[in-house]
Amino acid sequence: MHGQADDDSLAQLAASGDETAFTMLFKRHYRMIHAFAHRICLDASLAEDVAQETFVKAARELASRGFQGTFKPWLYRIAKNGAIDLIRRRLRESRHLQFESSERPANFDTTDPGHEKLTSALARLGPELRAAIALVYFDQLNHAEAAASLGCAETTVSWRIFQAKRKLRKWLTSKELPS
Repeated sequence: MHGQADDDSLAQLAASGDETAFTMLFKRHYRMIHAFAHRICLDASLAEDVAQETFVKAARELASRGFQGTFKPWLYRIAKNGAIDLIRRRLRESRHLQFESSERPANFDTTDPGHEKLTSALARLGPELRAAIALVYFDQLNHAEAAASLGCAETTVSWRIFQAKRKLRKWLTSKELPS
């Protein structure tokens, strides 16, 4: 029965204490959440921490509050908040987050000559803008789905995409970033 159930049904079962249902959700969504966190953090180790913490928080929330809503956007929102919190914590600790060019989001074409410049430009975006870009352009969600995942209005997602594209365009056409 679990294998055929949709995410929302599994979340309801997990909220009522069904460990198999939660395991199914974990198996279905861990890679997606890890990839999303990687696109925000731009660091594989941090993404691993965020992905693990996302599922720990999801399990706690399901156990304590139950579940009402749509599972996937809810999980994205937990991951986004966790990634941003982790980045902010790291920034406070070190005063700036080091981006290592060897750490690349999973679906970037690293053979493209403009890859390094694009990666550097994405690293300069704030985490909120990077999250919007990741959901819309990498995970191919529409603005409404991205808004549900980010816990904001659809117009906010549109504004963040607009701002991010404007900044990226400026940086990618300038001489400031490595080519």
